[in-house]
Amino acid sequence: MNYKKYIAAGVLLMGVIVMACRDESLYPLPYDDRTSGAYLRIIKITSNVWDFNNLANSGFEGVYESVDENDGADLETIEFYVTHRSGATGFITDEVFVKSVDASSFVPVPEPTYSVYLRSAPIRVTAAETIAALTTLATDPDGTTCTGIFPDVCTMVAFPVGGVAVGDQIIYRWKTILKDGRTFTVSNPQSTVTPAFGNPNEANMTPNVTGGQFYNAPFFYTQLVRNQTTTLNPAAYTGNYRMDQVAIWSPNHSVDLHNRAFPTNLNEFLFGTSATDSTQTVTLTTVSGGLSTERELSCLYRGQTITMRINLEERVLGLTTAGLSGASLTTLTGLGFTGATNTNLGTVFVPLVNSTVQCTSERELFLVTPLGGSFGGVPTLPWGLPRSTFPNRGYYRLDQDGLTLGQVFSIAVDDDVDEYGRRNGYCSWYRRVYLRMTKI
Repeated sequence: MNYKKYIAAGVLLMGVIVMACRDESLYPLPYDDRTSGAYLRIIKITSNVWDFNNLANSGFEGVYESVDENDGADLETIEFYVTHRSGATGFITDEVFVKSVDASSFVPVPEPTYSVYLRSAPIRVTAAETIAALTTLATDPDGTTCTGIFPDVCTMVAFPVGGVAVGDQIIYRWKTILKDGRTFTVSNPQSTVTPAFGNPNEANMTPNVTGGQFYNAPFFYTQLVRNQTTTLNPAAYTGNYRMDQVAIWSPNHSVDLHNRAFPTNLNEFLFGTSATDSTQTVTLTTVSGGLSTERELSCLYRGQTITMRINLEERVLGLTTAGLSGASLTTLTGLGFTGATNTNLGTVFVPLVNSTVQCTSERELFLVTPLGGSFGGVPTLPWGLPRSTFPNRGYYRLDQDGLTLGQVFSIAVDDDVDEYGRRNGYCSWYRRVYLRMTKI
């Protein structure tokens, strides 16, 4: 029996030695020398719109994180391309190069954070740069008969002589270029409309990356041209306002769960002068060097002063107070709407913001605009929670300037998201907060 043990041990040892000495050139794949890919994660987008009445201060601005096997250090350049789609016809132009940005603005993320990747300062592609590039597309790329083009439909046009119009789409695509020359990007809009003008030879990103919440790397973004300031002046919605926290809740849980199990310690005024008083006075200003839609304010949050930026964004078409009740009706009638369908209600967008308020030695609290949808409640909910349906997005009026005593707008934020805007409860249990702003 002992001999059998020694033989078995010897065979096992010889197998280990043989495996250790195996010629790696015979491996079907070079496991130890493989080269990994890279992607560009979007941390935040500043605004979703161009202000048609202030194109000089409009643009596409974002913060990115470079992800590769060397913690983002492999990135050399980002190239931005643009396509114009007409809001009236739906036809698109050819794609044109706008600008390239080198990786010099990508730096380590300061603590506290868990990110090991390099992150950029805000990168802006201005409306002026974009329009200058689009203006070079002066000819119809697929002609009027589309002979030899598949599909046999004329779907592409020259950039309009009059430039952009309200309702148009500005479609950006970007391409990352690594220091070793490899590039990563997605298909351009022309690929599905008129494939002869597509970029099949360079599109190499998979839907798992471009559409995955973890990666958040679409390499593609569409902005809308909106008439933001038809009756407003550039200083609209600035000055002193009273901020009140109207409600706080968790949209991940049912009414019954809220009623029975919402922790008392989480039912509090996050915005306010104290745990029992939400009222505070804040001052809204335009942002120096910022986009025309941006406003900035300092406020008390969790007992500390923080800076928030909001965007007065797209027009909400066809919204009516008919059939609404409870808090939704109160919200809209408080904004001055009393039943008729309106075309003057816009939404307030909150870009991802680091509050700089720490919840642990390695984490800080972030705020971001809520997702779509709404939360329904009943009168039996505890104090501070909604008594009925509250909108998840803030609203403002485009036909007012927010400078008259008593005019109001609202802000909605998701509190305690992680630094990528994912609603996982970064520090405890993420909550949705609804704020009302009243001009004083």
